[in-house]
Amino acid sequence: MWFLPLTRNEAVEAIKKAYNIAQEHARKIGGRLELLQPKHVYGDAADKFGYTLQLGRITVNLPPAAVVVLWGFYNADEYLDFVRFIQDNRVHEWFVEPIVYYPERVGVWIEEPLIFRNVLYIDVHTTSAENVDRAYGWPLGYFVYPLQQPQEVKPPRRPRRAGRPRGEA
Repeated sequence: MWFLPLTRNEAVEAIKKAYNIAQEHARKIGGRLELLQPKHVYGDAADKFGYTLQLGRITVNLPPAAVVVLWGFYNADEYLDFVRFIQDNRVHEWFVEPIVYYPERVGVWIEEPLIFRNVLYIDVHTTSAENVDRAYGWPLGYFVYPLQQPQEVKPPRRPRRAGRPRGEA
């Protein structure tokens, strides 16, 4: 994967493209679009980590019909080795170490933004020899969620057989 610093024109175009994709998803589901925040990733444990990533595997259970559109990464941790996004046994691996050397510490993925639904796993790895529980980096993107929960779809009822009175087998 190739990252660009924010100062490049292609980076601005990639962010606009991701925003338009997120807006389209919001329009389709009658939802709301927000910047990706700790509450979307950690749920009730958001205050513990804030805008940092817990080392190891993070499980993100997205609400029904919710969508995450990722367009870049912020990295202020020189020991952050990689972040791997996993969904449906498909791995999207972002090597983020060089981003720490950009003046703004933000890298924009030059290709299509990543779009996730349902359950998302985030693997975070560091090369630090210190005993730390987090990396000072954060995925940049949009969180789209429905304003109303989707209605439960019930299977259709089987029609009664003609010619038999009720109660008989």
